[in-house]
Amino acid sequence: MNNTSLTALGGIISSLSVFVMFLSGVFPFLTYVIPAFSGLILIVTVREAELKWSFFIYCAVAILSMLVVADKEAAIMYTFFFGHYPVVRELFERHLKGVFKLIAKFVLFNASVVLGYLVIIYIFAIPIEGLDEFGKYTIPILLGMGNFIFIMYEYILSNLFIIYDKRWHKHVAKIFGIR
Repeated sequence: MNNTSLTALGGIISSLSVFVMFLSGVFPFLTYVIPAFSGLILIVTVREAELKWSFFIYCAVAILSMLVVADKEAAIMYTFFFGHYPVVRELFERHLKGVFKLIAKFVLFNASVVLGYLVIIYIFAIPIEGLDEFGKYTIPILLGMGNFIFIMYEYILSNLFIIYDKRWHKHVAKIFGIR
């Protein structure tokens, strides 16, 4: 794919992702769903371009989201996990095998989520509702639930990559002149 086509594809994916992230201000109850969906949009560039293009698109969307999105928690969730995960996941799929791949994915998820929440709590001073409901077990319970959700997200992402390869690749390739 030539640079003109990559730039056009990157612009379309970036603007669509930022638009989806912007919707978190309209639908504040979708604080985690919207960044997850916005990250899924990167499947197109992960498959059609070099991974560095996908990473640059992620960076652009993350910066713009932090600047223009009203729901900062959603922007942080995109920045710290959902935005870069499709790109990093592809690296894991290419270079790691078996149990090491699975361990790497869970370590990345847990480190990203913990770091993201530390930024939310200590830098942005956004209070997290419901942290006192389960007492001293709150953090482990939330991480456990988060890991369960991550398993579902990984399953959905895996299937969307397959669906994209089988059904959408040929259409995108035709539009952007990809071999």
